[in-house]
Amino acid sequence: MSRAAKTLWGCATLAVICFIALALIAKLWIEPQGFMIFDSHLRGYSPVMAKAFLEAITAEQTQVYLGIFRQIDTVFPVLATISLAGAIWLNARGVRWGLRGVAALCPLVYLMLDLAENAAVAQMLRIGPLVFDGSILQASALTQGKWICLAVSFILLVWAWRVAPKTPEPAA
Repeated sequence: MSRAAKTLWGCATLAVICFIALALIAKLWIEPQGFMIFDSHLRGYSPVMAKAFLEAITAEQTQVYLGIFRQIDTVFPVLATISLAGAIWLNARGVRWGLRGVAALCPLVYLMLDLAENAAVAQMLRIGPLVFDGSILQASALTQGKWICLAVSFILLVWAWRVAPKTPEPAA
């Protein structure tokens, strides 16, 4: 296994650990009864849903959301992006470099949307239930876009791994 592949496996392992930590923190310490955190809504959320969440969340839950959760949720998308982009690049080695590069950069769009979503959610948490509907809709759109780009990145990974033409790896 090449050094690049080992590095990608390391990043992917750390990303999985971060994802598990995020899920545990959300379920055990953040989510008010009957609610999911904003980041988990695949189909986004309405202003009514968001304001109900913001009314239900306690100050302690908000601190966890803005603290350790947000810190790990900043590291996770970076690790996931490195893992996905690198795996796409390495597995599509028989594809023309331009198409290969575009495919490998797709996870970067996910990263930008996820980090922008994190900032928008943090702003909503700081403002609380009085947050403007427009801010909620913007954060919701970022959440939806993040999930769409992550799904496309995984589809590209499967394409690169299973479908893309392969050329022999150069001798190390």
